[in-house]
Amino acid sequence: MTNLVVDCVRLDAGSVDHIEVNGQCGLDEPGVPGALVADGVVHLEAVVRAAGGSFVADGRVLGVWTAECRRCLEEVRGPLEASLHEVFEWEPTEGETWPIDDQRIDLAPAAREAAVLALPLAPLCSEDCAGPVPDRFPTGPAAASGGV
Repeated sequence: MTNLVVDCVRLDAGSVDHIEVNGQCGLDEPGVPGALVADGVVHLEAVVRAAGGSFVADGRVLGVWTAECRRCLEEVRGPLEASLHEVFEWEPTEGETWPIDDQRIDLAPAAREAAVLALPLAPLCSEDCAGPVPDRFPTGPAAASGGV
């Protein structure tokens, strides 16, 4: 795994205009009930730039998700891709920006948040999945009862 802590001293000093980050990150909590990041690992591609007294990270988080089909409960997998646009400040606003700690920023929590927010809420193994007992629990439109 790659350490996603970025030393931003050169950005702050103006000796570089950006820092590229390309690495993998293991997630401590890889998902939510019913869906998670496969193997608990995501790949992060980002560019960090100075923006006044803060730093901005732009990029994307890539991985694979796994979940249960909402109808048949079989395992479903799919590609995970989430955009990342995060601001890091010396005095962060909770829920909006991330902290700068001794000229360093940690992209791992932001990557985890982006990955978890990109997980599917109600995945299907296929659009025509009939579920485990299609005669008892039909998935199509309900039959009209009684005429008008």
